[in-house]
This record gives sequence, C-alpha cells and structure tokens, in this order.
Amino acid sequence: MLFNSGVFALFFAAFFPLYLLCRRHVAARNLLLIVASYIFYGWWDPRFLILVAISTAVDYAAALGAAGKPVRSTDLLKSAGFLVLVTVVSLAFAPEDHWLVAPVLGGMLVIGILIAVIKRLGEQARPKYWLLLSLTTNLGILAFFKYFNFFVGSAAALISNLGFDPHAPRFSIILPVGLSFYTFQAISRTIDSYQRKYEPQYSIINYAAFHAFFPQLVAGPIERAGRLMPQFETVRPLEGRLLVTGALLFAWGLYQKIVIADNLGPIADAVFGAPLGQTAGATLVGVLAFAIQIYCDFCGYSNMARGLARILGFDLMVNFNLPYFARTPSEFWQRWHISLSQWLRDYVYISLGGNRGGQWKMYRNLMITMLLGGLWHGASWTFVAWGGFHGAIQVVYRALGIDALIARTRFFTLRGFAIQGSAWLSTMCLVCIGWILFRARTFEDAVTVFTNLFATSGYSDAQFSTLLGYTAPLAVVEIYQRSSGRLEFLTAGPFLVRYTVSVVLVLTLLAFSAHGSHEFIYFDF
Repeated sequence: MLFNSGVFALFFAAFFPLYLLCRRHVAARNLLLIVASYIFYGWWDPRFLILVAISTAVDYAAALGAAGKPVRSTDLLKSAGFLVLVTVVSLAFAPEDHWLVAPVLGGMLVIGILIAVIKRLGEQARPKYWLLLSLTTNLGILAFFKYFNFFVGSAAALISNLGFDPHAPRFSIILPVGLSFYTFQAISRTIDSYQRKYEPQYSIINYAAFHAFFPQLVAGPIERAGRLMPQFETVRPLEGRLLVTGALLFAWGLYQKIVIADNLGPIADAVFGAPLGQTAGATLVGVLAFAIQIYCDFCGYSNMARGLARILGFDLMVNFNLPYFARTPSEFWQRWHISLSQWLRDYVYISLGGNRGGQWKMYRNLMITMLLGGLWHGASWTFVAWGGFHGAIQVVYRALGIDALIARTRFFTLRGFAIQGSAWLSTMCLVCIGWILFRARTFEDAVTVFTNLFATSGYSDAQFSTLLGYTAPLAVVEIYQRSSGRLEFLTAGPFLVRYTVSVVLVLTLLAFSAHGSHEFIYFDF
C-alpha cells in the first residue's frame, strides 16, 4: 500500500476514527495498530506477514534474554501463539500457499530446540546466546531473501571463469518490501538490550505494535527502541497543533514525491535505461535529475512517515537534514539517511574498533562499514562499489585533513567563502559520481554514463527546463531551511505567509502531480 495512493487514503480514513476511539487505552490502541499495520503491509503480499511475525516472535523473547531477564514459559507461548495466529490469518488470504505451514513449523521446532539449549546454559552465558539467536534468525532471513541468488550467482561466475561448470542453484525469490528496515530495527533492540542500553518489557502487544508500526515499517526511519518503544507504552497526546503540523509535514513529503521525484524520474530513466548515444548535456541532466529524484523520493517518504506518526501522537526521528548542503563526504552521511548512518556507526564501525587502534585501522573500519552499507542497499556489485567509493573518498578527506580544515574555517570571510564553496562543489560532484554507480544497471552502463559526460556535446533545452522548473522551488525552500534552521518551514513565520504557502502547496499538488502512483525507490532495499 503506497502513501501516494487512493487505497491508502481510504485505509487511513477508516483507521483514524477507530484510533481516536481507543487511543487512551494502550493495549487496545496497540492491538489496533498491529491489525492496521499488518493490513497495510499485507496489501502487497500477505505471505510476507509471516516473516514480520517470525522476527517479532524471536526478538520479543531474545531481547528479554539478552537483557538478562528470565524468559518464562508464558513468554515463549505468547511468541509461538503470535506467530501461529499470523501464519493462519496470512494463509487464509493465500490458500494456495498452504505448503508454507511446514517450513514455519520446522523453523519453530529448530528455534524451540535452540531456546531449550540456551535455557540450560549458565546464567552468565545466556544473554550472549539469546543475542546470537536474534542475529542468526534475522540476518539469516535477510541473507536468504536478499542475497542468496547474488552470492550464489557471483560464486558460480567466478568458478565458471576458472573453466568449470558449477550448475549453481537459482531460486525465484521475491524480496519482501522493507525487509532490511525492520530487520535492522529488530536487531538494534536486541543489541541495545544486551548492552544494557535499553530494558525490554514483557508485553508482546506493545512490542509487536512497535515492530510493525505502519508509517515507518517499509522504509524507515530505523528507530532505536530506547527512543520509540516508550511511546508505545504510554497514552499519546492528541493536540490540534500535532494534527496540523503532521498534516503539513505529510503534504510536503507528498509534494517531494509526486511533484518532484516522479516528474524527474523519466528524465533519469531515459539516460540510465539507454546510456549509449546520449549527449553530454542530456547525460548531465539525467544524472542531476536522479540525484534530485532519489533525494525527494526517500526524503519525501520519511517526511510522510513522520507526518502520519505525528498525527497519531508519535514522534519519529528526522532522517534527512539537507544533505545537499554538505561540504564533505562525512558531512553528507551525517545528513543523508541519518538513521542508517547512525546504525552502521554504532553497530558496525564502533564494533570493529572505530577510531581506536591507530589511523590505518580507522581507515579499514570505515571502508568495511561503507562496503556493508553499499551492500545493504542492494544485491549487486554496483552497490558494493558505490559503498566502497564513498568509503574511499572519506578516507582521502580524512587523510588530507580536509574535514578538519572545513571545520575550523569561518564562512564569512573571503578565504572561508572560497574554501567552503569549493568544498561544497567538490562534494556534490563526488556524490553525483556515486549516484551514477548507484543507478546504473551494470558497471558497463556506469562507465558509459560517466564517459558521456565528457565525450559528446549537445543538450536538450526541454529536459534542462524541466529539471530547473521542478528543482528551483526545492532549492528556494531548502535555502530558507538552511538559513533559518527550521526544517518544517510550513509552520514557521507569520500566519498569512504560512497560510499562503500551504495553499500554494496544495494547488501545486493538484496541478503538477505525476500521473499514477509510483513506488518509492527505497522499497527495493
């Protein structure tokens, strides 16, 4: 179900009055959120609800055990019962897939045996093995659905190049929407519980509502349990201010998606879909169009998610903070997909040693983290190369001391303006080069696109005008956001200005929205 679809409008119109009726009763409200979230997610394919339920059932118990709390028989029964109930309901809408009952029961049997073994261990050893159970289950599911064919195919290609015929198996595997997002969120809760940064509670209803919260289930932000989970354990406020600001934030995100991203998408698709023979001008416009498209597509989703959550009384973190104002690659990643950047920093980079152990180990840790970040985005070597590219330029910037130079340079001097302006332009060029790797279907296409930027001449006035027409309003808004420090510009300034801007926004949505409902790019990740 897409936020930018009529089906979602009907869904939310039916859901919200029910939510208002039970919002003061935590358990009833969370039960409603679970049902609504499962309907929202199951709209794509009800079978994949089973995966959400497996992650929920395992991590509910694993986090308790990882925190050193006793995992009682009643807790395990709640987990098993929840998984069985979701499986039965899911297969009721997909009766032709009743064969899934066998692997679900087999998985429950294996996990049950592992839990029995864990419970027989010493008290000091149990938390670590509960954590391992969570990591193995979640990463195992992620690896199979997202990376099995990729790794098997890559290994088969390597063996084939050595002169052998491997006959590698290849399955027709559909990637579940949002699998990477809710997997990382579940893992972080168990790790935080193990590290005693968060204390999990015994309500599976509250946790299941947190795990499947529909505004951010399929594309984030990837929230930490310590920040978001307490909101599911209390009555959330219902204020006119929250309703208005939430609706405006949703509207701005919708504008970013269906007016900017979806209208620029065809320009980028034309260049990356058939890169051969493209002129330098057309290629440049296509690369810039994709840079704006992917930003507005994903930032737009995050803003819509935050707006919906706020209407319901929940507060989600800011996931984008004007990334195209970054002056260094490191600053770009502090502003782009912030929830993922922080996740990789806390659970990968720091776990590898972070800045400890000397400069070369720091560079190694940074490269490994960025390579894994690239792989997180997709099962393709182009994504790995994209992550490696960003890791490499961050290493170079740190080795040359450019980050430190930018940090100590004052902007409001002639020298500072020149340094910071040059740094910004250089960073944006590097980011766009990275987007070529990200968007290209193959390395050959990436090389062709990059070569076209320098090898041919000519450009299309129509495409350039389209790019400028949709980008200019965004640039004006973001310059204001940057200078004022107010990301939510629709709620800033005098009432008459806010009212006028809001009306113009709504009229623009009606007049310039792209035709049809287009999926969000990050649904594929």
